[in-house]
Amino acid sequence: MNNKVTLKKLSLLNFKGIKNLAIDFDDNTNIYGDNGTGKTSVFDAFTWLLFGKDSTDRKDFELKTLDSNNEVIPKIDHEVSAEIEVNGELTTLKRVFREKWVKTKGALESEFSGNETLYYWNEVPLSMKEYGNKVSEILDEKVFKLITSPTAFNSLKWQDRRDVLVRIAGNVDDVEILDQMATIDNKTEIGVLTNILNSKKSIEEYQKQLNSTIKKAKDDIKMIPTRIDEVDRSKPEAVDATVVNAQISEKESLIQNIDNQLTDRSAAFDEVINKRNANQDEIFKLKTKINTINFEIAEKAKNEAKSGDSKADQIQKQINDKKSNELQPAEQKLIRLKSEKTTLETSISSYEKSIQDKRELWNVENAKNFVFSDDNAVCPCCDRPLDASTVENQKAELQTKFNANKKTILDEINAEGKAIANKKTNAVSELNEVIIRIASGEAFIKETADAISALEAELTTSKSESITLVSVDELIAKYTSENKNLKDLKVQVAALEAKTFELPDPNDQNDLRTQKQTLNSQIQLLRDSLKDNDQIQTANNRITELQREEKMLAQSIADIEKTQYTIDNFIKLKVDTIEDRINEKFSFVKFRLFEKQINGALVECCDALINGVPFSDANTASKINAGIDIINTLCEFYNVSAPIIT
Repeated sequence: MNNKVTLKKLSLLNFKGIKNLAIDFDDNTNIYGDNGTGKTSVFDAFTWLLFGKDSTDRKDFELKTLDSNNEVIPKIDHEVSAEIEVNGELTTLKRVFREKWVKTKGALESEFSGNETLYYWNEVPLSMKEYGNKVSEILDEKVFKLITSPTAFNSLKWQDRRDVLVRIAGNVDDVEILDQMATIDNKTEIGVLTNILNSKKSIEEYQKQLNSTIKKAKDDIKMIPTRIDEVDRSKPEAVDATVVNAQISEKESLIQNIDNQLTDRSAAFDEVINKRNANQDEIFKLKTKINTINFEIAEKAKNEAKSGDSKADQIQKQINDKKSNELQPAEQKLIRLKSEKTTLETSISSYEKSIQDKRELWNVENAKNFVFSDDNAVCPCCDRPLDASTVENQKAELQTKFNANKKTILDEINAEGKAIANKKTNAVSELNEVIIRIASGEAFIKETADAISALEAELTTSKSESITLVSVDELIAKYTSENKNLKDLKVQVAALEAKTFELPDPNDQNDLRTQKQTLNSQIQLLRDSLKDNDQIQTANNRITELQREEKMLAQSIADIEKTQYTIDNFIKLKVDTIEDRINEKFSFVKFRLFEKQINGALVECCDALINGVPFSDANTASKINAGIDIINTLCEFYNVSAPIIT
């Protein structure tokens, strides 16, 4: 919309010390006066009427009239009104700043309760929002400032000045700039620029990204030599892996020999136990056969015995049943339980001796202390003298390894001792159970024997009235003496019960295990020394990786700088094109959008030049002429005009 705004009249009432003033304006109105007489207040009144701010863009400024003591004169209105012509139509605007005084009930005087602002458009009262909308329809506040003051445009930040000028110059097609660059230098990476322009990021965002990337790459590349030096200094001294591996193999061979001996001795111990158990099983089987034969003899004797008294037969049958079915099995079982008790007591005794040996071995190992002589500092593994500069480090390392090895040995002794203690605990538990069963068996045998004695007494009484041709006991004795198989079985049982089984001495195994522990500790120390070579290789690999990273960063920086150079050339050419188009819009003033530095670099700017002289260095008349030239171009661009106040 093309708005031509002309100020016809401006009236001030009690505004910033001006009690009453009315000014009629024509095409060129001059206001003269000494400093402090209110010239600026007239401009402040006009901007306050339109936008509620003074000419310096302040909302909070003192507009009330003061008395001779610099005190605000109360209860008076502060008012500014104007007649303006907009596209030939006369419009009246008025803004009134008024104090509010309220008299409450019972009070003698009214009290100040605040301020209020009243708005009028052609004498019609409006709200602040309605008034502001009508002003905006006529003239935008920012545009008003630029086209009413010759110095306003150059008071903007250079970035804001540049944005306004670019909008005035119009859009410059990026494809056109790319074609110009290809014509100027066919080596330009047009493809890179095309990809950047087609991306979702702006040129400025892409530049920030590149700057951030190249800064990080440069920071990283500065640190790489230091990191390489740190890795190199952390490398330990190399060891001869061939010699160390040979020593490890030799000690592993010794351990294998010890393991073979331990396996053989353990097998011998288990064999003795197995033989003892097998012997007991065979005795039990033979005694079972003996019991069976005795039972058969008793049955035969009973059947052959003649008795006239059925009661005596029944009693005798009860006696025979108790002997063969209760007493004799219980006695055989008691014999076996007592054998088990002997075996368990032997095992417990052996376990207790082994536990005591482990305690003594633990005390011996625990009493060992790390000894290191600074006067004769040599490696405990290879007897090679240690470097004097690293003696303390080597001493600390050897101390750590000694402590770790000592802990390993003590832990292994503890583990073996606990295993033996568990075996002993289980054996004691089994022994207690066997003892209980023996006591129970003995009680049962006594109870059965008493019952048999009672029956035998009863049998004697019952026989007084009966005649027995041959007694059962006589028949049993006869048949027993005649049974050769029974005699052979008893001889075999006696031979088996006479056998003894000696267990191997457990001390032999303890000595072998101690030797094995010592060899394992020595092997661990040797293997730890080989880790130094692994650490050296790891460090060398890391150095190679850092060197490769350094080359990659250097190449990345070169690629980014090449892209930055291409972008800078694109921006320079585009800005030159925009600059030419901008300067075509002005008659008196020209604009410089790039400033060349001493090092040849171009820095973005937006400076107005008057015959080659920067606006800030020009004289007042030149500044005003340049400002009016700028205002004319702005008025043409925004399709609006307003009074110029200088």
